[in-house]
Amino acid sequence: MAEITVFTYNLRTDVERDGINSFTNRRDFIKSRFPAYHADLVGFQETNPNMRRWLMENFPEYEVCGMGRGAALDNESNVIAYRCSLFDLVTLDMFWLSDTPNKPGSRFATDQSVCPRICTVVTLCHRETGKLLRHYNTHLDHVGAMAQAQGITLILSRMAADYARWPMPVILTGDFNATPDSAVYRSVQGFSGCGAPLLDMTANVGDTFHAFNPERKEEQMKIDYLFTNLPCDPARSFKATDTENGQYLSDHYPVGAVLTL
Repeated sequence: MAEITVFTYNLRTDVERDGINSFTNRRDFIKSRFPAYHADLVGFQETNPNMRRWLMENFPEYEVCGMGRGAALDNESNVIAYRCSLFDLVTLDMFWLSDTPNKPGSRFATDQSVCPRICTVVTLCHRETGKLLRHYNTHLDHVGAMAQAQGITLILSRMAADYARWPMPVILTGDFNATPDSAVYRSVQGFSGCGAPLLDMTANVGDTFHAFNPERKEEQMKIDYLFTNLPCDPARSFKATDTENGQYLSDHYPVGAVLTL
């Protein structure tokens, strides 16, 4: 057996209006603080191309996997970063949350926003134990309830099909833009299409979105999740609440858990 520390982390895309908390101003704080959490595997969201390059240049101990959601593989990505010393990459894939999941830049023709949505998938081999795991990382639509439902249904169907073809433990991370009382959440919690049921390993961490202003309690909500069917002690889940001189790691708290592989 081996323990691995896994995070989901919405980085908040780089926009000037965030002021002191724009990514350009935050990145030194991220570089100095986030390594203290000793993450082995991270599902990032909202990483635009310059942020993706920054991760690759400033965290060389990780392999950063994934491309942008646009038709030209540009725009934001949901990259997965894994610690090179612990894992070997077996497969890498990405699909669009749409009726044509293999068409870059595609979207559902219902109530989805103008943003294409994607899911990045890696199969990893743990070097020490030789055990395999499959990690899915996504960011569901922020506008359409139907698009959210369609997106998570597609992801779960894909997870079940992948498991039927090649069984192994799974991890699903992401910003769902949906709270724990939502139908989206209920469709994932306890999902049994990948062998053992998926469980939310961050169920006890509290709110995750704070909009750079945790004092405004009415704006806070839990929308970031780490589901898995790997063993985990709920007491070993946590969120990164670091702040200094008005800066935060993001407008979302990164949340993680120690899993047993």
